[in-house]
Amino acid sequence: MSEETNNVASETVSEQPTQETPTSSTDVGALIAESKKYRKRSQDAEARIAEMEKKFAKAEEAKLKEKEDFKTLYEKVSSENETLSSVADKWTKYEETRRASLLEKHPEEERESLQGLPLDTLEFVTNKINGVKSNAPQVAGRTKNVVTKKHFSDMTDAEKREWHKQVIKQTS
Repeated sequence: MSEETNNVASETVSEQPTQETPTSSTDVGALIAESKKYRKRSQDAEARIAEMEKKFAKAEEAKLKEKEDFKTLYEKVSSENETLSSVADKWTKYEETRRASLLEKHPEEERESLQGLPLDTLEFVTNKINGVKSNAPQVAGRTKNVVTKKHFSDMTDAEKREWHKQVIKQTS
Protein backbone atom coordinates (compact mmCIF):
# COMPACT_ATOMS: atom_id res chain seq x y z
CA MET A 1 0.00 0.00 0.00
CA SER A 2 2.83 2.42 0.82
CA GLU A 3 4.45 1.60 -2.54
CA GLU A 4 1.27 2.67 -4.36
CA THR A 5 1.16 6.04 -2.61
CA ASN A 6 4.84 6.63 -3.34
CA ASN A 7 4.29 5.85 -7.02
CA VAL A 8 1.28 8.16 -7.20
CA ALA A 9 3.18 10.96 -5.47
CA SER A 10 6.18 10.61 -7.77
CA GLU A 11 3.96 10.55 -10.84
CA THR A 12 2.15 13.75 -9.90
CA VAL A 13 5.40 15.55 -9.23
CA SER A 14 7.02 14.45 -12.46
CA GLU A 15 3.94 15.26 -14.55
CA GLN A 16 4.14 18.98 -13.87
CA PRO A 17 6.79 20.57 -16.10
CA THR A 18 8.38 23.73 -14.80
CA GLN A 19 7.65 26.75 -16.89
CA GLU A 20 9.66 29.92 -16.73
CA THR A 21 7.64 33.05 -17.17
CA PRO A 22 9.30 36.21 -18.37
CA THR A 23 9.14 38.92 -15.74
CA SER A 24 8.27 42.43 -16.71
CA SER A 25 8.62 45.55 -14.64
CA THR A 26 4.97 45.42 -13.55
CA ASP A 27 5.38 41.82 -12.39
CA VAL A 28 8.45 42.76 -10.39
CA GLY A 29 6.56 45.59 -8.71
CA ALA A 30 3.70 43.27 -7.86
CA LEU A 31 6.13 40.69 -6.47
CA ILE A 32 7.83 43.33 -4.34
CA ALA A 33 4.49 44.53 -2.99
CA GLU A 34 3.48 40.96 -2.23
CA SER A 35 6.79 40.33 -0.49
CA LYS A 36 6.34 43.45 1.62
CA LYS A 37 2.82 42.32 2.53
CA TYR A 38 4.10 38.91 3.66
CA ARG A 39 6.98 40.47 5.60
CA LYS A 40 4.61 42.81 7.44
CA ARG A 41 2.25 39.95 8.21
CA SER A 42 5.18 37.89 9.53
CA GLN A 43 6.42 40.75 11.71
CA ASP A 44 2.92 41.29 13.10
CA ALA A 45 2.64 37.59 13.90
CA GLU A 46 6.02 37.59 15.65
CA ALA A 47 4.98 40.62 17.71
CA ARG A 48 1.75 38.91 18.73
CA ILE A 49 3.66 35.74 19.69
CA ALA A 50 6.06 37.74 21.85
CA GLU A 51 3.13 39.51 23.51
CA MET A 52 1.35 36.21 24.15
CA GLU A 53 4.53 34.69 25.62
CA LYS A 54 4.80 37.62 28.03
CA LYS A 55 1.15 37.21 29.03
CA PHE A 56 1.68 33.47 29.49
CA ALA A 57 4.73 34.06 31.71
CA LYS A 58 2.78 36.55 33.84
CA ALA A 59 -0.12 34.13 34.15
CA GLU A 60 2.28 31.35 35.16
CA GLU A 61 3.81 33.60 37.81
CA ALA A 62 0.34 34.49 39.10
CA LYS A 63 -0.51 30.77 39.38
CA LEU A 64 2.69 30.09 41.28
CA LYS A 65 1.93 32.96 43.65
CA GLU A 66 -1.57 31.61 44.23
CA LYS A 67 -0.16 28.18 45.00
CA GLU A 68 2.44 29.84 47.22
CA ASP A 69 5.22 28.09 45.33
CA PHE A 70 7.78 30.73 46.16
CA LYS A 71 10.72 28.40 45.73
CA THR A 72 10.04 28.05 41.98
CA LEU A 73 9.53 31.81 41.67
CA TYR A 74 12.77 32.46 43.52
CA GLU A 75 14.73 30.08 41.27
CA LYS A 76 13.25 31.65 38.16
CA VAL A 77 14.00 35.21 39.25
CA SER A 78 17.50 34.32 40.44
CA SER A 79 18.39 32.74 37.09
CA GLU A 80 17.16 35.86 35.27
CA ASN A 81 19.11 37.98 37.72
CA GLU A 82 22.34 36.07 37.00
CA THR A 83 21.87 36.47 33.27
CA LEU A 84 21.20 40.18 33.55
CA SER A 85 24.11 40.66 35.95
CA SER A 86 26.55 39.11 33.48
CA VAL A 87 25.25 41.35 30.70
CA ALA A 88 25.54 44.40 32.97
CA ASP A 89 29.13 43.47 33.88
CA LYS A 90 30.08 43.14 30.20
CA TRP A 91 28.52 46.53 29.44
CA THR A 92 30.30 48.19 32.37
CA LYS A 93 33.68 46.82 31.23
CA TYR A 94 33.04 47.94 27.66
CA GLU A 95 32.00 51.43 28.80
CA GLU A 96 35.08 51.80 30.99
CA THR A 97 37.51 50.79 28.23
CA ARG A 98 35.74 52.94 25.64
CA ARG A 99 35.70 55.95 27.97
CA ALA A 100 39.42 55.50 28.74
CA SER A 101 40.33 55.27 25.05
CA LEU A 102 38.30 58.40 24.25
CA LEU A 103 39.77 60.38 27.15
CA GLU A 104 43.30 59.49 26.03
CA LYS A 105 42.69 61.42 22.82
CA HIS A 106 42.27 64.64 24.83
CA PRO A 107 44.96 66.68 26.63
CA GLU A 108 45.44 65.88 30.32
CA GLU A 109 44.06 69.20 31.53
CA GLU A 110 40.73 68.55 29.75
CA ARG A 111 40.33 64.91 30.85
CA GLU A 112 39.10 65.75 34.32
CA SER A 113 36.28 67.96 33.06
CA LEU A 114 35.30 65.51 30.28
CA GLN A 115 35.31 62.48 32.59
CA GLY A 116 31.84 63.23 33.98
CA LEU A 117 30.15 63.30 30.56
CA PRO A 118 27.92 60.44 29.43
CA LEU A 119 29.58 58.06 26.97
CA ASP A 120 27.57 59.16 23.91
CA THR A 121 28.31 62.84 24.60
CA LEU A 122 31.99 62.07 25.09
CA GLU A 123 32.07 60.21 21.77
CA PHE A 124 30.37 63.14 20.05
CA VAL A 125 32.79 65.70 21.49
CA THR A 126 35.82 63.57 20.65
CA ASN A 127 34.64 63.02 17.07
CA LYS A 128 33.95 66.73 16.64
CA ILE A 129 37.37 67.73 17.90
CA ASN A 130 39.25 65.07 15.94
CA GLY A 131 37.15 65.68 12.83
CA VAL A 132 38.22 69.33 12.51
CA LYS A 133 40.99 69.62 9.96
CA SER A 134 43.38 72.46 10.44
CA ASN A 135 44.13 74.75 7.54
CA ALA A 136 47.59 75.05 6.12
CA PRO A 137 49.65 77.48 8.18
CA GLN A 138 50.01 80.90 6.64
CA VAL A 139 51.94 83.95 7.59
CA ALA A 140 49.60 86.56 9.03
CA GLY A 141 48.83 89.43 6.67
CA ARG A 142 50.13 87.69 3.61
CA THR A 143 48.11 86.14 0.78
CA LYS A 144 48.97 83.42 -1.65
CA ASN A 145 50.25 84.53 -4.98
CA VAL A 146 48.40 83.48 -8.09
CA VAL A 147 50.84 81.99 -10.55
CA THR A 148 50.07 82.67 -14.18
CA LYS A 149 51.74 81.36 -17.29
CA LYS A 150 51.10 84.51 -19.28
CA HIS A 151 51.80 88.11 -18.58
CA PHE A 152 48.70 90.14 -17.74
CA SER A 153 49.00 92.29 -20.88
CA ASP A 154 49.09 89.15 -23.09
CA MET A 155 45.86 87.70 -21.64
CA THR A 156 42.48 87.84 -23.31
CA ASP A 157 39.51 89.37 -21.51
CA ALA A 158 38.21 85.93 -20.48
CA GLU A 159 41.62 84.95 -19.07
CA LYS A 160 41.83 88.24 -17.15
CA ARG A 161 38.41 87.62 -15.62
CA GLU A 162 39.41 84.08 -14.61
CA TRP A 163 42.68 85.34 -13.12
CA HIS A 164 40.78 87.99 -11.18
CA LYS A 165 38.32 85.36 -9.84
CA GLN A 166 41.24 83.24 -8.63
CA VAL A 167 42.84 86.20 -6.86
CA ILE A 168 39.56 87.10 -5.14
CA LYS A 169 38.93 83.47 -4.19
CA GLN A 170 42.37 83.07 -2.59
CA THR A 171 42.24 86.32 -0.62
CA SER A 172 38.87 85.61 0.96
